[in-house]
Amino acid sequence: MSPTWTLLHGHPGWLLALAVLAALALAGGVLSSRGVPPPRRAVLLLLRAAALALAALAVLRPAREVDLVRAKRAPLAVVVDRSASMELGPEPLAGAVRRWLEDASGEFSRLERFYRVEVMGLGGSAGEGALEESPVGTTLEALARADAELAAVVLLSDGRDTERPGEPPIGLSVPVYPVVPAVAAAPDLWLDAVDTPPVAFIRTPVEVRVRLRARELPPGEVTVTLLEEGRPLGSSSVEMAGEATVSLVFTPTRTGRRAYRVEVAARPGESVAANNSHQFTLSVVRDKTRVLLVAGTPTWDVKFLRRRLRQDPGVDLITFLILRTPQDLSLVPQDEMSLIPFPTKELFSEELPSFDAVIFANFDYAPYVPVHYLRNIVDFVRDSGGGFAMLGGDRSFGAGGYQGSPLQDVLPVDISGAAPGQGYRSTSFRPRLTDTGLAHPLFQWHGSTEENRLLWNALPELVGSNWVLRPRPGAVVLAENPEARNEFGSQPLVVLGEYGEGRSLAVATDSLWRWALPHAGAGGEATVYRDFWTRALRWLVHDPEMELVRLSEPPAPLRAGHEVRLHARVLDRRYQPASGAAVAGAVSREGGEPTPVVWQESAPGEYRSEPVPLPQSGIWRAELSAEADGVLLGRDVVAFPVESASPEQDRIGVDREYLTRLAESSGGELVRGRGEELFSRLTREGEARVEVVGRRVEEVWPTPWLLLLAAVAFAGDWALRRLWQ
Repeated sequence: MSPTWTLLHGHPGWLLALAVLAALALAGGVLSSRGVPPPRRAVLLLLRAAALALAALAVLRPAREVDLVRAKRAPLAVVVDRSASMELGPEPLAGAVRRWLEDASGEFSRLERFYRVEVMGLGGSAGEGALEESPVGTTLEALARADAELAAVVLLSDGRDTERPGEPPIGLSVPVYPVVPAVAAAPDLWLDAVDTPPVAFIRTPVEVRVRLRARELPPGEVTVTLLEEGRPLGSSSVEMAGEATVSLVFTPTRTGRRAYRVEVAARPGESVAANNSHQFTLSVVRDKTRVLLVAGTPTWDVKFLRRRLRQDPGVDLITFLILRTPQDLSLVPQDEMSLIPFPTKELFSEELPSFDAVIFANFDYAPYVPVHYLRNIVDFVRDSGGGFAMLGGDRSFGAGGYQGSPLQDVLPVDISGAAPGQGYRSTSFRPRLTDTGLAHPLFQWHGSTEENRLLWNALPELVGSNWVLRPRPGAVVLAENPEARNEFGSQPLVVLGEYGEGRSLAVATDSLWRWALPHAGAGGEATVYRDFWTRALRWLVHDPEMELVRLSEPPAPLRAGHEVRLHARVLDRRYQPASGAAVAGAVSREGGEPTPVVWQESAPGEYRSEPVPLPQSGIWRAELSAEADGVLLGRDVVAFPVESASPEQDRIGVDREYLTRLAESSGGELVRGRGEELFSRLTREGEARVEVVGRRVEEVWPTPWLLLLAAVAFAGDWALRRLWQ
């Protein structure tokens, strides 16, 4: 604020008197200097005028008045983005920011009259070294909360908030002035977004929509590829100039949390290629369990099983029932019969991959299915993870000709060794649960073991059983026929097995239907038969809750250069926590060598790995197997994405849209160029904060000195006048 001038003796009377005296003195000087040569006369008049002026100043006493002010110097935060993205591109934005700060140093110095200018970096002080993340929003919110007197924030950033991408904070209590220095745009192509459904269904096509954007690149064709653990699932090409959307469609074949990666081929001249890929996970579930039931004859067992599966809303059942064999005599031409031929090719070649489980119920394949189609079922179980169940009867197991067929390896039982005519026995028997069966979920109807045992003993006898020599190695016998014995003991009746990626179930009788209507009619529980097949199907299709070995998915997000601890749950054959199990596993990155993982038991049946380093980004795969008493309990595999060490390379360049929204929502303004308007606005707002608390009067020239000088001037005038006259 500029000072003002005043006269301490500036009364109009004084001014009038001084004016009259001065006029008279000057007039006297003019008259008394007649006859003096002009140069000397001018000197005399100047001396007299100076004396009069000095005398007038001494009498009037001129002074200046200065306001006494109290400045409310509020904090002014200058936030400098020092994240890694500021250093990317052919002309890094960090260099332009440093030049802008150097040019504006004088302006900030002048603002110190009104503000306490504090320069800081994102998340803290403006030190050296680049941050691996850009917490733009949280930094601004923390500043606003920390100091209610904060006047404004000058933000020097590219606007790439890695914590909340594209979401500027709303409702900030302090205006933000984002500065956008002039810098050349970097040529780049990147994946702007990958849109996936919230959940996917197994064996159902899934669409993944990929949005691409490019800047400072010529138009051209780009190819986008979708991969699962390094295996391509599909690709698509598109012509793009600035932006484009690509649709990729694939069909999941396994349930669970699956990990995928989208890649776009790099374009020549790109500044950064790290943002040309994106990884994501997708939960794959079953909408319905699709079951193919093939029955060789319309028995009671087939009738009750078909009714049970059709009543289940979670099952999509396709049934083929053999009502007429090729050997049956008929006087009616083939093309006039309503019974269609068995659709072998359609079922076991074209449609087989669409099913989750296949059930053969008392079905002798030879008259209907060539051997090479059975190999498709083997592949379906071993490679695709499908489920296969065989139910007993006089046309099943060895009696159905399966010994020596491709399916004998899929079955969890050895069906060799039956004497001629002994492949099926029609006698009645009371089955016996094994210790494993008593604890297995397939036979868990009640909460306690004793209640389940009592219920099992109350079930009716079964009639008819197939010859089974013994279980295959690794198979689990849940129930057996104690009345049919061989050199290996009681013959297995209900047996579970693993085969490759899939599972198999053997039920060596065709009379489980007696657990349904006959048992309920005799006063027994009506849910026994229903619950058994519900759980059997869940086990066949790898329901996670039916697994003995469960590997938990690591928490997301994971970044390269960090470590992760894996967690697993292991149950024994009795579905109890498996303490002391031999747990082994490894992790590997797609295309890399597996690295063994060391496990430790943290609680009964709960295992935790030592820290596993993740040196690179990509899709990683964790494998786990567990054994107890030398017997394999199970295996599990989890794939999970590991992102790059820093999200800073996902985008480069200035996000003007983000910065504009940030400025508008906070009451600030986007600053371009040198920022003259910014500093003018801050100066005006700073002046408005200044408070005047009084005034100080400062007399410029002391009166005694003025009088002395005036006397000297008058004396000089008098002396020279006498001398020259």
